[in-house]
Amino acid sequence: MKPKTKNKPFKDWQYEEVEQAFGLTRHFEHELFDRFKTFKIPQDHESAKEIESLRKLALEYIESWNEDEYKFMFISPFFRVVNFVSQYYKVFTQRPLSVKYDNDTKTTNGNVEFMLAKGKQIPQKPHFFLHEYKPEKNRDNDPLGQLLIAMFASQKLNQDDKPIYGIYVNGRNWFIVILEGSNYSTSNPYVVTSEDIFDLFAVLLFFKQEMETLYQQI
Repeated sequence: MKPKTKNKPFKDWQYEEVEQAFGLTRHFEHELFDRFKTFKIPQDHESAKEIESLRKLALEYIESWNEDEYKFMFISPFFRVVNFVSQYYKVFTQRPLSVKYDNDTKTTNGNVEFMLAKGKQIPQKPHFFLHEYKPEKNRDNDPLGQLLIAMFASQKLNQDDKPIYGIYVNGRNWFIVILEGSNYSTSNPYVVTSEDIFDLFAVLLFFKQEMETLYQQI
């Protein structure tokens, strides 16, 4: 008789568990992180005033927003400015992702807050995630672990050698994560209540173009 599959949702993973279960190694440097330091938008960029307005809004309210308020008042407007719209990929939100492991005896799954993937109704080959955005005072779980397991699940399902990119959010601090093979790298935080928000916007514009190129190839 085939053993019953055990389920562990994304929300229950800590990053060290993901490392141990799937042989991942963490790094704190990546050549992209060095490149990101050179990414700047001009002061007269058409979106500069809107980004500054969002920065000031976050500076005033980020300590009091709950998760839904943070998403509605800041994250969604910020991503609308980036404008992740393409004929080659689509934005999907709150979509389920599931993968089996340990010789198909265990399953891990969860809903992903935001991903870029091919497809119109059903996400295919997701390669960019925003997962686990937590407000300023919420520290009751491990956002890196939850993002990392979602990224690993996508890597396993995609069955290609392309990197997986992700972002997790702890209040005003946004962290970029890159998963390549069995190695992943985490950036220093981008503090969205500071001038970092403009650098983060430039990085997101890079990812927008990176996804455009990637999804024309796969």
